Amino acid sequence: MRNLWTLALVVGGALTACSDHPYDPGAPAVDPNAPSVHITTPARGAFAGDVKTLVVTGTASDDTRVVSVQVNGVEAALAGDGTWTATIPVAPGSQLIHAVARDTEGNVGKESRAVVTGPLRSIAAAVPGAITAAMSGRTFDAIGRGVTGLLTTGDLEAVIAPHNPVIDVGGGPDCLYAQASITRLSVGSATSVTLIPQRAGLGLDVELDRVSIAMHLRYAALCLDGSSDITVTASHIKVSGLVAAGIRSGAFDVALTNQSVQVTGFGVDLGGLPGEVVDLLHLDSALGPIIGWATEELVVPVINTELASLDDTRTVDVLGTPVDIQVAPARIAFDVAGAQITLDATLRAHGDAGSPGYVFVANQQPAAPADRGFALAVADDAANQLLASYWAAHGMDRSFALTTGSYGDIGKLYDRVELSAKVPPFVDATGGSLVLTIGDLIATFKNGDAVATAIAINAQVDVKVVTGADGKPRLDIGTPTTYVDVLDDNVTGANVLSNAQFEVITSFALGRVIAVGSGSIGAIPLPSFGGVAVKGLAIAEQTGYLVIDGDLE
Repeated sequence: MRNLWTLALVVGGALTACSDHPYDPGAPAVDPNAPSVHITTPARGAFAGDVKTLVVTGTASDDTRVVSVQVNGVEAALAGDGTWTATIPVAPGSQLIHAVARDTEGNVGKESRAVVTGPLRSIAAAVPGAITAAMSGRTFDAIGRGVTGLLTTGDLEAVIAPHNPVIDVGGGPDCLYAQASITRLSVGSATSVTLIPQRAGLGLDVELDRVSIAMHLRYAALCLDGSSDITVTASHIKVSGLVAAGIRSGAFDVALTNQSVQVTGFGVDLGGLPGEVVDLLHLDSALGPIIGWATEELVVPVINTELASLDDTRTVDVLGTPVDIQVAPARIAFDVAGAQITLDATLRAHGDAGSPGYVFVANQQPAAPADRGFALAVADDAANQLLASYWAAHGMDRSFALTTGSYGDIGKLYDRVELSAKVPPFVDATGGSLVLTIGDLIATFKNGDAVATAIAINAQVDVKVVTGADGKPRLDIGTPTTYVDVLDDNVTGANVLSNAQFEVITSFALGRVIAVGSGSIGAIPLPSFGGVAVKGLAIAEQTGYLVIDGDLE
């Protein structure tokens, strides 16, 4: 590397080089009077290990005199020959290093690069406690309302049909037996289902209004076969019990226990049914168990579905690279405020076998908020496993023909661009904000076989949560702050760019940062709560987790 310049810009802000001169499209992109500063160690893309500080060395030169060099705000020891050394504090993750040199006239030269620091964990290891989902009492109240809608307007016969006959006595077909199959089940508009969190599970209270059950009977009395249609009614039925939820073999296990059924206003239209068959059916005592069973068949699957919606195991496409997302429940606990569910996760891209691992920092699970409808907490370790795996699979390495497609003015300057990432992207949720770092994404622009120019792109961007087109929450990025270093290593001829050329290149760089950031961060799984609609999504950092919460519609 013979020389290097840098530019820091924010999308939507003015494009300015390191110069106080007015913008001139034909002028050089960087003030030629600015000092030249170069970081010699550590190398771009270095994995420095589990360290707290990092020694950074380099050189600086100027046509007058370099008076100072700072590295990430730390004053470097500057020798007379222009070499310098600084020891800077570092945190785990993809760390950006910014060197800033100043000369006697106040001109500024800059260089940035990225290294990886912190403890590495095997890419194949599941992230423990990757996702924590807190479901409040209001969430379960909304689920109960959904079950109420199913009871009053749903196709209950379709749910029950696979379990017919619901009554089978006498061991028939023979000379005396009876089998009853439900053909229609309806309830009145005052029906309600309430789910109340308790320490052992969910208290269930079902109030069924104006119950009507139509049955078709097949029977034999005195060895004479027959069939009949009957209707059983009740003015009111109350079903109560405890919905217990646990985990078995890596999946949720839900069951209705301690069930109690109270029937009021029982009635039956037998339609001339033989007395022997009536005695055999015992409809007055059979109605309660039938309704209790039907309630379990309707309520338990709905709750199981809501919980299973958290178990988001699938394969997604991240900018052309398949990523397997495997999520498994590890723990579920209830109290009077609601339920807290912990999920382990493995997030891996296809083709990441050469990965050195990902930076893993054990985090403390965040407290579940009691004043919101729901909350999701995603460990930054889970995000970083996905991002490191995606990087190891060369998902960020791309080659584009620029003369075709929607690449605009850059296609007038260069034939193609080759992208290569030196370090994996990294999400940090420990510094009071949520930041995605994209480090040393090298873009090499070519005309034919010749390298026309090359740049190193470093960027940091805030993480946010949005509601997708499907109504589910997903992660996205905000406005990037991007640092573009113009390189001339392996470039044919001097790599001198005009302001206009530099503007086109940096616009391309920003576009790639947004595409890579949004595409990769958006793949991080945010399990939904089934059919429960949410609003007012917010995201925050807490003890190493991305905490997302919101209210119920």
